[in-house]
Amino acid sequence: MTKLLLAACGLALCAPIAFAQTPEPEIIANLNGLKIDVSPMGVPTQAEGVEGELLGVRAVKVFNHTGEQVTCEFHVPDDARSDTSAPPVFTVSPNSQAVERVPGEYSLGEPYAEITCRSAVRSSAQ
Repeated sequence: MTKLLLAACGLALCAPIAFAQTPEPEIIANLNGLKIDVSPMGVPTQAEGVEGELLGVRAVKVFNHTGEQVTCEFHVPDDARSDTSAPPVFTVSPNSQAVERVPGEYSLGEPYAEITCRSAVRSSAQ
């Protein structure tokens, strides 16, 4: 029983080190000076034989730290727009967050997502 407990403790201590070595996917975020955080939700694996495969659904979390509503749009190639069920444009309320599925397919060596966010107030005034 002691060996099992010792092994479990050793695994618990080593797991964060193993996960820390996985690089975070590249997200190209054009935030137009807005205070917004964008982070990946589904993560590419590094396991041998399945490089580039994703764990979970490929999505991003967008946290709007501003006092105004923002509109965000994913950059999706024209040929992939008809193949996706996720809308490329979405809004995020002031001081809140949204989780949105990234439209299109992920390709190894390509950015995980490219997104542009603007103030909804300035966007509607133009």
